[in-house]
Amino acid sequence: MLKGMSENETLQNRNWNVLIYMTGVVILFFILLMRLFSLQYTHYDENLQRSENNRIRKVVLVAERGYIYDRNGEVLVRNRPSYQIAISSMNMPRKKADRDLLFQKLLGIRDTAGERLFDSLSLDTAFQRSRWIKNRPIRLLEDATAEQVAIIEERSEELPGVMTVIESRREYPYGTLASHVLGYTSEISEEQLKLPEYEGYTQGDRIGQKGLEQFYDKEFRGVNGMKLVEVNASGREVGTVDGVEGTEPVPGLRLVSTIDLRLQKVAEEAIPDSAKGALVAIDPRSGEILAMVSSPRLDPNIFSLKKRERNKGWAHVALDTMRPLTNRAISGTYPPASIFKLVTAGAGLESGILTENKYYSKSCTGGYQYGARYQKCWGTHGSLNVVNAIRLSCDVFFYQAGLDIDMNRINEFGRRFGLGEKPLGVDIPGEKAGWLPDSASFNQKNKRLGWRWARGLILNLSIGQGQIVTPLQQATLIGSLATGKGVYRPHFMKELRDNHGNVVRRYEPEIIRPGNMKPYTHRILLAAMDSVVNHPGGTGKRGALPNVRVGAKTGSGEWKKGEKTHAWYAAVAPLYDPEIAVAVIMEAAGGGGAVSGPIAKKVMEAYFENKEKEAGKNETQTAP
Repeated sequence: MLKGMSENETLQNRNWNVLIYMTGVVILFFILLMRLFSLQYTHYDENLQRSENNRIRKVVLVAERGYIYDRNGEVLVRNRPSYQIAISSMNMPRKKADRDLLFQKLLGIRDTAGERLFDSLSLDTAFQRSRWIKNRPIRLLEDATAEQVAIIEERSEELPGVMTVIESRREYPYGTLASHVLGYTSEISEEQLKLPEYEGYTQGDRIGQKGLEQFYDKEFRGVNGMKLVEVNASGREVGTVDGVEGTEPVPGLRLVSTIDLRLQKVAEEAIPDSAKGALVAIDPRSGEILAMVSSPRLDPNIFSLKKRERNKGWAHVALDTMRPLTNRAISGTYPPASIFKLVTAGAGLESGILTENKYYSKSCTGGYQYGARYQKCWGTHGSLNVVNAIRLSCDVFFYQAGLDIDMNRINEFGRRFGLGEKPLGVDIPGEKAGWLPDSASFNQKNKRLGWRWARGLILNLSIGQGQIVTPLQQATLIGSLATGKGVYRPHFMKELRDNHGNVVRRYEPEIIRPGNMKPYTHRILLAAMDSVVNHPGGTGKRGALPNVRVGAKTGSGEWKKGEKTHAWYAAVAPLYDPEIAVAVIMEAAGGGGAVSGPIAKKVMEAYFENKEKEAGKNETQTAP
């Protein structure tokens, strides 16, 4: 009986086990059915979209950045193709173990010379960025060589999410030439992304950082396009999606600049890269800048190189004590020196305090006594009128004239012709304003030092020692004084054209300061500038041209006791019908007439030679 009960219990236990097993199977199948229902019906649209995203990739077609040309159509800035090895987070493994394996595989890849293609720091940074950047490739290797691209392509099946991308990089075919004007491009920084002017930009975009590249960045960018492509399990493109049309990118606008490449080359060659200085050549009739040099220069191509070489190049220029990153032509501020005597003279002539035939009772014997102070002159010049005082750059004459005229009149006349506290508004970033001190601004600026305005300061200010100007302001000053027809805003943009060559925008010359004076004042100032160059005793005679009348003013700007002066030279030609104005400064180089005069002469000589060649060419073309 016990034996029978034992068999019944065993059978009953077996049945329970079978029942539990079958119940488990039913529950499992029920869960599977519910999951299938959820996938097929409840989340159908979502899963279809995910599937399509794995199979179909949206590819952004980056618009080609617009070129920059000189005024005669010569290319100053263009684009070059650049291969990038990148990762796409959409196609990378999702599991940490698989991602770590991919990381190790990439780290272990070497070229034929045994060098690693990737370093661990760059890889780690890219992998970290892939966690939040989903819509675009993340660069692993910039400017990859053909060999490096081939190595990656050969291993494509074992490197999911790794791809080769072709980008365009900026190329500056003339290297350092006009580098401060053209600027350069680099990847947008996180700080810049937060600024309102960069709304719509994304991390990884390359933007203009200096010069024309920065000022006209939005015009150069164009409009990106888009296409849909099919990809395989490794993320490799296998074809386009049928029936779906993408949008073609619209290339950026092309800028035709006012720069004359031929003239720019001459100006660059005239100033050695070992010196600190600047040159501006401008057309005073329109404000078009024909050439601009800031020395020492830098090569903007370094910012288009791969990261290691770019960092090395950047460190070299950033740590250079010569400050090659500074555009001295618009950001360098200097005392105007004796060029400012034209302003003092102009103010005196306008007010009637000076006349063509006025001589001061105190002639130049080498200095001037003002109270207990004895102010020296650089020479002994005797009794002079205003024209001869400018020709010989006599300080004693202008000490007396300045005291008679007073700084308010002098400063007002200077502001008419582009000097003063407001920038001229040139179309590249970084321009600094000048300073024309008077009693109020002097006291405010020197309040912490406890300095107060004194009338004796006029002696220095009347000869240009104490104000602040830029080389651009000096070129604008000499040009507008010669024309007498207003100060035109200096600019580099001549035209903006689309990809087909159609003019989209043309710069219209704009008068920003009145630049007006009495005909009498104008005539005397022109005679004085003429005398500086064309009289045998003029301080600027080294800037004379054989067949073109040049007018000029020299200057020697004091800046540090015991050091050589800054060498200034500002000139205009033809003097009585101006086409070009040139200002040159060479820092701590000595006398302006001796050092900077010959530099300005080379530029003006080249300008008129080029003009003569063009005229001859036109005559040949129109001859029957």
